[in-house]
Amino acid sequence: MPKKSEKRLLVEKYCSIDSYRKLTDSQLAHEIYDNNSNKFKDFENARTTVRLVRGHIGKDIYKRCDSTYYIPTTSQTPAKILIIDIETAPIRAYVWGIWNQNIGTQMIDSDWFCLTWSAKWLFEDKIYSGKLTSKEAIKQDDKRIIKGIWGLLNEADIVIAHNGKKFDIPKLNQKFLIYKLNPPLPYQLIDTLDHIRKQFKFTSNKLDYVNQVLNLTRKTEHEGFPLWEKCYKGDAKALNTMLEYNIGDVKILEETYLNIRAWIKPHPNLGLFILDELERCPTCGSDDLIEEGKDYHTTVNIFPSLRCKNCGASGRRRLSKLTVTEKRTVLVSLPK
Repeated sequence: MPKKSEKRLLVEKYCSIDSYRKLTDSQLAHEIYDNNSNKFKDFENARTTVRLVRGHIGKDIYKRCDSTYYIPTTSQTPAKILIIDIETAPIRAYVWGIWNQNIGTQMIDSDWFCLTWSAKWLFEDKIYSGKLTSKEAIKQDDKRIIKGIWGLLNEADIVIAHNGKKFDIPKLNQKFLIYKLNPPLPYQLIDTLDHIRKQFKFTSNKLDYVNQVLNLTRKTEHEGFPLWEKCYKGDAKALNTMLEYNIGDVKILEETYLNIRAWIKPHPNLGLFILDELERCPTCGSDDLIEEGKDYHTTVNIFPSLRCKNCGASGRRRLSKLTVTEKRTVLVSLPK
């Protein structure tokens, strides 16, 4: 196992002292940085190290009765992981029927617009949101709230959304283009719907049904389509209800993500956001890894595999188990 850095050992020493355990991460980082500024690049570097050391000691978020389940914990990394959800007004059009209709653009009376959005950073309690005023809803003017969600996406390293690949992100990108906003700085998208479809066979892949099966928090109940109709007409109470529903979706999506996290392949590599001397889980950033005695085989190579004790995901080392001589004797089967 690689040696721990001097700054990490220093932070671990502080974290073991009873009088410092009640301090927040920022308070402890200030205490450490003020007394040992020569050990860190800056205060943010000290705070990041504190979060890394403390994160793996965090309380369990979800308790399971079966000890064979891996329990996700508040393992922190410097990566900014944003969970988002948007609610949009329906497209209104003139039609001659309700089944198998081909609606032309000339039949559209009014296009969609964003009613509310909600977002939160992974493991943090604070909820960020945007909601149209009654006047904005009547005018179908979502420019103000679209600028708000653009700012968060511009900060994010990783974005989590359910059906984000086909709905939330393309919808938001369209609005960014309309309002002359630059593309947000690059981020990686985790679409939970996409990964649920790839890895499992739920009877329904809707977020509420998946959470029901997994015994997680369910969606906030509401009156159905009439709520969207009222919001469309600028009903202030309905807009408030819509935002509550939207916020609820973001909270339960965090639970869904953490429960399927180990199954997401490939998961953005969180180890790249830490880059210390330790081997780290690419899925959650934890350094609590074990070898289970099973190797990972490619078509021409063999690598030791590892299991993360924090999130349950598996990964492999980059260094091959084969010698140079052994590699030279490995043949490859023909593709056709």
